[in-house]
Amino acid sequence: MRIAIAVMPNASDTYPGPYGHAPFFAIYERADGAWRRVELRDNPYKALEGGGKPRLMKQLLADCDLWVGTQFGHHGPGHGHRHEPGHEPPAHRREVPQGSTVEAVLGLLAREA
Repeated sequence: MRIAIAVMPNASDTYPGPYGHAPFFAIYERADGAWRRVELRDNPYKALEGGGKPRLMKQLLADCDLWVGTQFGHHGPGHGHRHEPGHEPPAHRREVPQGSTVEAVLGLLAREA
């Protein structure tokens, strides 16, 4: 399994804003029960706004099975419609609490595996 975590430039803390605006994505693979970072990928679309961005993000992260971030879309965490039945984030996306470290995210995902 390969995941893309939206991170700050230090690559240790998750990015607190919308996933597509993260400056970098820490790419991890899980093998033999352990996570290993394989890449710190620059997000060339971080400042881009507009209708073509979702397609570009899908291309940028096409090799990743799961996208992990604190916020998907421009509505902040806890915005009502995002978690009502029928409006959950897609299965390939996982929201985590703001302020999460990458280490905490990897631990959470390992426990769920």
